[in-house]
Amino acid sequence: MNQFLINTFQITEDEAQILSSSFHVKNYLKGEVYIKSGEVCNHIGFVKKGTLKSILVGKQKELIDHFIFENQFVSDYRSYLSKKESIKTITCLENCTILIISRERLDKLACQYDFVKNIEKKVAEKLYTLTEEKLNDLRLLSAKERYLKLLRSNKKVMCKIPQYEIASYLNISPETVSRIRKILAEHV
Repeated sequence: MNQFLINTFQITEDEAQILSSSFHVKNYLKGEVYIKSGEVCNHIGFVKKGTLKSILVGKQKELIDHFIFENQFVSDYRSYLSKKESIKTITCLENCTILIISRERLDKLACQYDFVKNIEKKVAEKLYTLTEEKLNDLRLLSAKERYLKLLRSNKKVMCKIPQYEIASYLNISPETVSRIRKILAEHV
């Protein structure tokens, strides 16, 4: 985690150590829930090992909102910021090791260290950018283009994710994913 923090946020080794030492390690089994819809999210995690999926939970429908891979932060950031109940359930697609920091601990660090405030700002900016990008992709890219973009993001892990979950994330039918895969296989 230290090297990730240093490379991503341009902080010193000492600063990375201060922040990373404030996280605790928790192991999750495949299928285990990291964040449950209806609960307030009071922590942020860093995925050391594994893959998770974030599911938007509606009254009549569930939709995969995001996949979270190794060396990424995981949280329901809207719930975290607003201190309101989450509308997402985040579950492990495989056994995961997640480093976790509580809101209380992170707030204390932000009061003590300016570099933590800067990281919080950069994370918020990155999450906003990713959300904007996903919305634009849904509006502007074809189903095939969205599939290829997701595949490029983590080809190795994408092989492990069931077709119906990829379809849910891309907001297309499983049959469309199947057709896209068939077309791509013919061109290999």
